[in-house]
Amino acid sequence: MGSEWETLVVGDHQARVNIAGPVPDPDRPHLWPSVGEYPIYDAFLYHAMLADRPRNEVFRDAIVQQAPGATVLEIGCGPDLLWSLCAAESGADRVVSVESLDDSVRRAEELARDRAPGRISVVAGLSTEVTLPDRAGLCIAELVGCIGGSEGMARVIEDARRRHLSPGARVVPHRVRTLAAAVCLADLMPEGPGVPEILVPYVESVFRAAGGFFDLRMCVGGIGYDAIRSTTGAIEDLRFNDGVYEQGGDLRLTMTRPGRVDGLLLWLDLEGRAGGERLDTLATRTSWLPVYVPLQIPEPVTLDPGDVIELRVTSELSADGIHPDYRFTGSVRRADCRRVPVTAESLYAGSAFRRSPLHEALFGAAEPVAVRA
Repeated sequence: MGSEWETLVVGDHQARVNIAGPVPDPDRPHLWPSVGEYPIYDAFLYHAMLADRPRNEVFRDAIVQQAPGATVLEIGCGPDLLWSLCAAESGADRVVSVESLDDSVRRAEELARDRAPGRISVVAGLSTEVTLPDRAGLCIAELVGCIGGSEGMARVIEDARRRHLSPGARVVPHRVRTLAAAVCLADLMPEGPGVPEILVPYVESVFRAAGGFFDLRMCVGGIGYDAIRSTTGAIEDLRFNDGVYEQGGDLRLTMTRPGRVDGLLLWLDLEGRAGGERLDTLATRTSWLPVYVPLQIPEPVTLDPGDVIELRVTSELSADGIHPDYRFTGSVRRADCRRVPVTAESLYAGSAFRRSPLHEALFGAAEPVAVRA
């Protein structure tokens, strides 16, 4: 990779980011910032979700089967009212759509008047703060992050069940698991990591939304199951209709292929309704990209089949009380019983900057500097 850099300005400080060409190549490994956790949605991001056929098929199947005759609540409807309209057209009795972004609220109100007059009510605000007149029997919440719970959906649904939903109400999606396996990003991107130029504004927007520079969550597009080098395990199992939110625990990954390992790959196994359509985001191209979590080791460690990565995974709410932070602590245990200690983290905000090998490569060795007046 060349040494093309672009300057980022956040508040009174600036840093630089390494550029990897003008646009991402969907057929080759490339990096994206994870953006769903932050209020930075624009027309491009909304279009990406509207055009995501595998993602949308899972939700549409669940809604068509469960919306007829129901009072429906959609949390985070966006400007396009995709699932609120789907529910109304599927025979919902009435639909309440909650949205927090002002411009999206305005556009959603206009669309509701045009497409479903009198059937969809748009409510401005966060679902955790608004008061609604009636309780719903079906809740649709496409608040699933690239790590399943990273957008705070567990806390949002817990609040909705207390204040907005009737007893026994159903939730779409039904279940979201976040799976993990060992990977080597250095081998997937031998030219070195960089951010496609078209995505740099989103990197800067994440930093601004988070209040400063930190080791932001990065996703990897253009890869599949052939990228992983171990067995898989779950770090989250969110069963929204059972009230079960398993986040964290013990993760044990056994190497199945020889090679270097420098991080974990996290992806989703999502079920729209019980027994309905499912989506594996590592097997299918979707806007829910797998997340790469760099391991804190001096350099990629070479492992053999049978070697084991043993990690304790914790998930704790960040300072905002909604979005979780994920931490990993443990070791690599080789077949000869030697151990190499490893740690990792994937945080919503506020971590050290350029602490991991990935982030040091992306943002260079220099500390952010004060912007001169």
